[in-house]
Amino acid sequence: MNSKKVQMLVFGGLFSAIAFVLYLFEIPFIGHLKLDISDIPALLGSIVFTPVFGIVVELVKNLLELLVRGLGAQMGFGNIMNFSVGCAYVIPFALIWRKKTNAKGFALAAICGLFSIVVIGLAGNALIVPPYFRFFLHTEIDSATLKGAILSATALNAVKGAILTAVAYPLIQLSHIFKKIMKNN
Repeated sequence: MNSKKVQMLVFGGLFSAIAFVLYLFEIPFIGHLKLDISDIPALLGSIVFTPVFGIVVELVKNLLELLVRGLGAQMGFGNIMNFSVGCAYVIPFALIWRKKTNAKGFALAAICGLFSIVVIGLAGNALIVPPYFRFFLHTEIDSATLKGAILSATALNAVKGAILTAVAYPLIQLSHIFKKIMKNN
């Protein structure tokens, strides 16, 4: 295994572990929803390495959380949505930023990431919640409850996207350090 692959493996483990620890520190939001900042390592990894690196960090973080905490009352639904919205922000941001590394590129990446996290979260909650709760939790959700849940989750995703956007620029500055480490080894 060459040194670049070893470095990516080591950084992948490091970023996933940091993301997992950050995932454990949740901030109560609305109702049962909790805000976390665990997508930051995935965002940094996708900027430094590739968007696929960020996806892997998101996946490993959620699998670790499931192993440690179990499925919970929602049978893993929160992990599915966390993975989905995390990737929804990280992928477009990284793809755009890697092509346009200037102020306009940053603005476009941030807007697309924010738009994507809200839209994917909204669609995921609207399309997945009813069958998921029906088949896995054996619970029917009335339309008023579903609307409330979707609005709450959309607000959560918008706030999460705004936080990711706010920390993205400092992360880009930090990414230069990681790129130098990778280049020198």
